[in-house]
Amino acid sequence: MKKNMLMITLVAVVQAGVAQQTAYRLPPENRFNEGKTLFLEGDYAAAHEVLTEFITRSNDAVLLEEAEYMMAACSFYRGEEDGGEKLMAFLKEHPESVHRNEGAFLIASYYFDREEWRTAKEWFDRCQIDYLTPTEQEDYGFRLAYTLLQTGVTGEAERWYALLYQNSKKYGDAADYYLGYIAYTRGEYAAALERFDRLKNHPMYGEEASFYAAQAVFFDGKLDEAVRLAEAFVEAYPQSDHTGEMYRILGNANYRLGYTNRAITYYEKYLEKTDKPLRGDAYFMGLAYSDAGKYADAIRMMQLAVGQQDALTQNAQLQLGQLYLRQGDKQQAQFAFEAASRESFDAKATETALYNYALLVHETNMSVFGESIGLFEKFLQQYPDSPYADKVNDILAETFLSAKDYQAALEAINRIANPGRRILEAKQMILFQLGAQQFINGNLNEAIRLFASCIGMGNYDAEARNSAYFWRGESYYRLGNYMNAEADFKVFVNSARSTDKNYALGWYSLGYAQFNQNRYAEAMRSFQQYLAAETNKNRPEYADALNRLGDIHYYNRNFAEAERRYAQATEVNPQAADYAAFQRAFVMGLQRNYEGKIRELDELMRRYPNSIYYDDALYEKSRALTMLGRETEAIKVLQELIAKFPDSPVASQAGIQLGQLYYNAGNYPQSVAAYKRVIEKFPGSEDARNALISMETVYRDMNDIESYINYANSLPGGLRIAPSQQDSLTFLAAERVYMKGSKSEAQQALVRYLQSYPDGAFSSDANYYLGVMADEKGNKNEALGYFRKVIDAGNTKFMENALLYAAQAEYEKGNYRQALADYAKLANMSRNAVNRQEGLMGLVRTQMKLENYNEVVRAATDLLGSAALSPEMATEARYLRGKAYQQLKDPDKAMADFQAIAGDTRSVYGAEAQFILADTYFRWKSYDRAEAQVKDFMQKGTPHQYWMARAIIVLADTYAARGDAFQAKQYLQSLKANYKGNEADIRQMIDERLSKLN
Repeated sequence: MKKNMLMITLVAVVQAGVAQQTAYRLPPENRFNEGKTLFLEGDYAAAHEVLTEFITRSNDAVLLEEAEYMMAACSFYRGEEDGGEKLMAFLKEHPESVHRNEGAFLIASYYFDREEWRTAKEWFDRCQIDYLTPTEQEDYGFRLAYTLLQTGVTGEAERWYALLYQNSKKYGDAADYYLGYIAYTRGEYAAALERFDRLKNHPMYGEEASFYAAQAVFFDGKLDEAVRLAEAFVEAYPQSDHTGEMYRILGNANYRLGYTNRAITYYEKYLEKTDKPLRGDAYFMGLAYSDAGKYADAIRMMQLAVGQQDALTQNAQLQLGQLYLRQGDKQQAQFAFEAASRESFDAKATETALYNYALLVHETNMSVFGESIGLFEKFLQQYPDSPYADKVNDILAETFLSAKDYQAALEAINRIANPGRRILEAKQMILFQLGAQQFINGNLNEAIRLFASCIGMGNYDAEARNSAYFWRGESYYRLGNYMNAEADFKVFVNSARSTDKNYALGWYSLGYAQFNQNRYAEAMRSFQQYLAAETNKNRPEYADALNRLGDIHYYNRNFAEAERRYAQATEVNPQAADYAAFQRAFVMGLQRNYEGKIRELDELMRRYPNSIYYDDALYEKSRALTMLGRETEAIKVLQELIAKFPDSPVASQAGIQLGQLYYNAGNYPQSVAAYKRVIEKFPGSEDARNALISMETVYRDMNDIESYINYANSLPGGLRIAPSQQDSLTFLAAERVYMKGSKSEAQQALVRYLQSYPDGAFSSDANYYLGVMADEKGNKNEALGYFRKVIDAGNTKFMENALLYAAQAEYEKGNYRQALADYAKLANMSRNAVNRQEGLMGLVRTQMKLENYNEVVRAATDLLGSAALSPEMATEARYLRGKAYQQLKDPDKAMADFQAIAGDTRSVYGAEAQFILADTYFRWKSYDRAEAQVKDFMQKGTPHQYWMARAIIVLADTYAARGDAFQAKQYLQSLKANYKGNEADIRQMIDERLSKLN
């Protein structure tokens, strides 16, 4: 068997070899004819092989051109990737070939198969159909018609399809289908249906024809027929790609026919087929769900209906507003109504949406950018005859009172020609609120103007008027105008009810205004009224009032009663009783109870090691020891004072006292050293002059008057044993002119004094007065120069005021290190609590500028521990400490400070704190807390709209992070429409986010 098979194989091989030799020996023309025959028979692979052999053997140019064409055509017919390129290469090489027309048709067909319609059409246009075979002409007509349809040349496509429908058996049904499709796209539904009906059972076009037939009757408004055809289609073609569209038609048609439940059933099947339903159908689905009471589903659908700016979006937003209201979500309803009210595609929808938006802004008090007033004004302007107009007028007055943007409210009221009483009541309260804002922001003169306007309106709103008196009094008091402050406080306490939250404080402030005018008897009565009216004895003002009563009794030399009041203050507020303890000890000394005084002072220093009265306590203890004859102990106390508090205002007095004690003890060198320390540490001060005078006695007892004279002559200005009579008289005359208010004359007199006595006994005083006058004229640098001389002279009389001015001036100029030194000196040496607080506040601000964040924390903490710290200063201190904690990477402490100040959004610090809290929660991915923080901020409102805008952007980011792009866009679009600021960063943040969300 194997042998036979081998024989067959060998015979086959021999025969094949002989055949090849025979073929090779045949003329090339024979191979050409053979290849052509194979080509015409459609055996393109064999034809390609034979023609390739022919080309290698022939030199006949005509036959070679023919062979090359057939080979290129073979590549096309075999579906090779480069078939078209080979045909184009042939035509490029043989542009006049007899096959150029057929070749162009094949190239067009090549691009047709690849759906490159425009290139295909270019090649079809190069082809002349008359030169094609009948079969090719049919193919040409169908392919060209389809290409024209795809490139939008519908009319020409229709002409070709009509010819094919009439003349082609091969493409007649296809042409019939596409003619129906063209009629469908033009809205010629009757003509389309006629053709589709013929093809409904066609094996190739039946599914598509049935699909378009259902769509045609639907678009033609024949809803019942559309339902019938769509249901038939779904039943006949359950796996078709068109079932989703059929379910859409069924849902839409059934809803419009009033069959809500059916509509929902079909629409839900439609949703199973697509993630993005058509917006119009999403709207109908929303309506259907709403009718069925499925509000959450309805909201989801209406959100999908919102898209480009058109009537559909406007009505979808209007429906969303109503749906949110049904769910009790007024805030989201407000945003939806707002979005609908911004558009004008549907006039009725705009009116309804604007009314509902304005009403919700009013009801929810969510007018974060003062929209409410403007909205009602806009509504009445656009729709004066609206059925809602009467209600809008009724609530406009109430809106003025609830608006957070008081300036906008005032401007709106001022536009009303004849305001009624309710509007005027609102105006009076608004003027008060505007004054309160200016007071909080430190603009005291503007606050006074606004409070005066409020008061000047009379008694439309008695509460607002009384409150304006109180806060105008506070403004005057802070400006040092105690007389006007007293007048306002008197009106307030005599007009306000005892239940007014500021009633007791009115008496307290009145007492201080009188106290600072040295009218102690009246101040005593006012402080007693405060103590009687105050129900909260834990307030720091309560203990402070007791201290002031103690002071008044002290001034009146009623020492026993003063001591009693100081003791009461200590008992009421033991945490801040150092002043009372010091005064109590001082009064004991006045009553010659020196042992008791020493005991109380020791206890004060033990309990309050950081008290600002510690240096005073040491000084008074030394005096009590001296009175008891214990001078050695007194010396040690004075040495401790000078060592620990070298810049203290009592350090110079301590130095004189120490010099005297050393002198009494016969220790003349130590006495001289003590006096010299005072002279050199506090040059130009009264204590320095007294030290120089006292030192003369020591040198006389040492019998060394020459050394004294040499030392005195070495001091600036020559021998300064005592001020000359001319020096004293010249200065006192100039000072008298200054005190009379003749500033120009006083300036000339003081300058003349300094020219005559540049290092005179009163040169420091003269420099201070000149500095004050220069500042009043606006000559800030000149004033600073004078105050620097006061500081350098160590004149304790004016040291605090000079330091405060210099520190503020250097800070404003950006000289932060010098400002820091001045503020530190002020904080350390000031005996005035207000000046000490200003010094500490200056330290906080300056250290922040210098980015010394640990020092910011230290200084702010020290300041916040001060008694009777104003709320405004406490807020700023916490704000800056919070910022420092952020830089120190201690977020928990930072957040604690920001939370403490975020409640008062009237201040810029409180407003920014609200934003920082929300932004931090967002960065921590605590999205619920971030959302709650912003919404709390929106509810509170603020005049500082920049921070409100930043917070709303955080809220939008929060929704976006949760995947709720719709809500994020709602907030951003609302912000873009309502924010009145022109900061570039806000606009940029909004646009960037909207672009990303879109």
